[in-house]
Amino acid sequence: MKRNFYLQHSLMAMNDPRMRNLTEEEGLKGLGAYWIIIEKLALLPEPRAQLEYLRPFCSSKKISFAYLTKIILEYELFKLEEDGYFSAKELNPVKKREKKMAENDGKLTDSKPKNDEKQQKMSGNNSEIQAENPANSLENRESTKQTTDSFKENIKDIITSSAKEKETAADDDANFPIVRHSSLTVCDGSGRPQPTLQPVRPWQELVDELTERTPWLEAVCMQSDYGTLLMCHIKEAMGCFKRHIEIYDKWHDLLTQSDARRYFVNYTKTGQTAQALRATLLAIDARQQSAAPPDLHRYEQLVNGRRTYLGCPIPDDAPPRPDATAFWNEATHSWNSQNATPERSKRHT
Repeated sequence: MKRNFYLQHSLMAMNDPRMRNLTEEEGLKGLGAYWIIIEKLALLPEPRAQLEYLRPFCSSKKISFAYLTKIILEYELFKLEEDGYFSAKELNPVKKREKKMAENDGKLTDSKPKNDEKQQKMSGNNSEIQAENPANSLENRESTKQTTDSFKENIKDIITSSAKEKETAADDDANFPIVRHSSLTVCDGSGRPQPTLQPVRPWQELVDELTERTPWLEAVCMQSDYGTLLMCHIKEAMGCFKRHIEIYDKWHDLLTQSDARRYFVNYTKTGQTAQALRATLLAIDARQQSAAPPDLHRYEQLVNGRRTYLGCPIPDDAPPRPDATAFWNEATHSWNSQNATPERSKRHT
């Protein structure tokens, strides 16, 4: 029970280069997201889980599932396993040499009582020798003092050289900025590298890119029963698609461009969603046509900059052709039509 209520937090966690990179790139939001993931893993009997385990703990207002997935995949703070599970990597891992030193310290601790007895015996012998040879004791003190002074001088040299190295490194960073790569290389069980994992992008960006006129979009419009209408009002269609995603909470599943494309094809091709989209686009098209001013020359053709109708030229000062049955009368200088009265067809002078 104690493990479920307490979580060990290393005081040196922020000294790990990966944690510093996370804080620089994401700020306190990314740092908080990391510890949220660690806390949720600590609730499990074994600190490893699949990505879907985190979904119930997410909400669109506080922190999203896509953002937690980004923290897991991009900053090398978690180990990805072949079975789809992930687990936290150790922060500031102890090097092999330090582990050996720790093991040796343990062995020295076990042998300390024996060494104490030997030291006591040696101390007794040394006191007898020093009593017999006081001159040698004085020489040893002077030698010890010289060694101490030499050690202090070496420490000063080390500190001075370290400061110079830091200044040189700072100059190098200013002249040659460090480029951080956020991609993560994943290997299989045989050590072979797998395709590089790409950062998780906002689903709105993935949907907005679908409006670009590409061969894929033209094929999608051809497969639907209202291809011309869909292509003419593709931006309005994407707006309806976004509202559908938000209403049915489907944005969690849109992690890549391929996910957005597959979902849009199903949305426009079959079912009630396609029928509702077609009706919405027809209404938008009707409103636009009714709001647009009528074209006065819609019954004429422009050929090489000259007004014509049925291959016949129209005088420059003639009014617009009133309908498709009208013809120009040179004698009266007016349009004669079966659907219009002569008064309305006369030339304006």
